[in-house]
Parts: sequence; C-alpha cells; structure tokens
Amino acid sequence: MNPLKNIQGQHTFVIVGVESTGKSMGAQFLANELNAILIPEYARLYLEQHDNHYDHDGFKEIAHGQKNLEDEAVNKAGPNDILVFDTDFIVIYVWSKIVYGSVPQWIIDRIHSYSKRLYFLMTPEVEWVNDGMREYPDPEVRRGIHQIYQKVLEDFNMPYHIISGTEYEKRQLKMLKLAKAYLSEESQTLSVSQDDFSVNLP
Repeated sequence: MNPLKNIQGQHTFVIVGVESTGKSMGAQFLANELNAILIPEYARLYLEQHDNHYDHDGFKEIAHGQKNLEDEAVNKAGPNDILVFDTDFIVIYVWSKIVYGSVPQWIIDRIHSYSKRLYFLMTPEVEWVNDGMREYPDPEVRRGIHQIYQKVLEDFNMPYHIISGTEYEKRQLKMLKLAKAYLSEESQTLSVSQDDFSVNLP
C-alpha cells in the first residue's frame, strides 16, 4: 500500500464503529455543515453491486477500492479543504480481525501511513436496522465489536472521541461541536506557527 499523506493544511475527520450506528448519516451531516468533501465507504458500494456477497478475494478488492477512494480524495482536495471519511482502513482492520482472525501487514502499514486525523467512534446502543447488508444484530456482539474498535484506535495512537446516545440528531450535533472545536484549535496552532516563523526571518 502506498503511503497516504494529507496536503499541509487539510483537515480530516473519520467516522468509525460497528454497523448500524449512524456512521453514514453522521458523515453526510458533518460534511454538509462544514462544507467538507465527503468520502463514502467503498464496501457499501461493492456489496450493493454484488448482492451483499463477498469472499476473501472480494474483501481484498474492497480494501483496494477503499484505498483508491481515499487517495483520490486527498490528491484532489485543496490545501485548506476539510475531508470527512465515512470509515477508513481502521474498519478494514477490524473487519479482517473479526472475519478472518488475523490482519495482514499491508493493512497495518496503510494505517501507519495516515497523517493527522480525528476519529469519531460511534457506540452501538442505537437500534439495529436490517438494510440487507448488516450481519450483527445481537447487542452483546455489537458491544464486543465496539470494544475492538476502541482498542484498535488506542493501539494505533489515533485521537478519537466516543459518540454515544440513542438519538441520531444529538450524536450528529456532538460531532459537529467537537469538529468545530478541533478546527478552531488547529487554526490557532497554525497561526502561532506562522508567527514564529515570520519572527525568525532575517
């Protein structure tokens, strides 16, 4: 997997978590409110085209498609654009771990190649909705998968916020508040850095 490095000044938010927790709705909402570029989850596009069926080769094709979507979005975005990902390779990692019992090195390398990004981890207490593509309705299983996500984010030292609650609207507003706070903090940091640089100019 080729490294993926954001252009200086780009800001990236990623929404992850177990299925049926409002990730796609949250990503769309956040992108709209922040006037950001939305990058969809390739797996859903693939499964829609393959009648919700995949094997190991299909899984690798999904990962490759996800990589292409991510690379294309970052390369096309301007230096000050905001990107909102409806999942990234953290999901590919968890998927591989749960379904196949192991995670190949190329998935790990891909995650290590990511530049700075902020994750929103959705909790699973909202109602599970069967859309024909989902596999884990059992609440205990869903809680277990959520714990895997949290551990993976921590193992990779990724900054994240847990987004909880039973109302989708409140979840979305919480993400928006946190995202705006993050952008404000990053803007202040960049301003200070530029001031420091200008002072040191001959």
